Amino acid sequence: MKHANDLFAQAVSQLIEIGEKARKEREARERKAADRETIRAKRKEKRAHVRLTEREKVQLHFNFN
Repeated sequence: MKHANDLFAQAVSQLIEIGEKARKEREARERKAADRETIRAKRKEKRAHVRLTEREKVQLHFNFN
């Protein structure tokens, strides 16, 4: 039979490992979310630029006629 001090030390080390693993997973999810937000913002900027240029094309068309 193991001594209580040995069991406690093992339990604490296991809990620390579980906590570190959870922290790493959480940080990875946060980085992924930040990347998605960056990508989303860039796409939105591109769409806004395209819309602006389409408007400019229409305005130019009417200015020439």
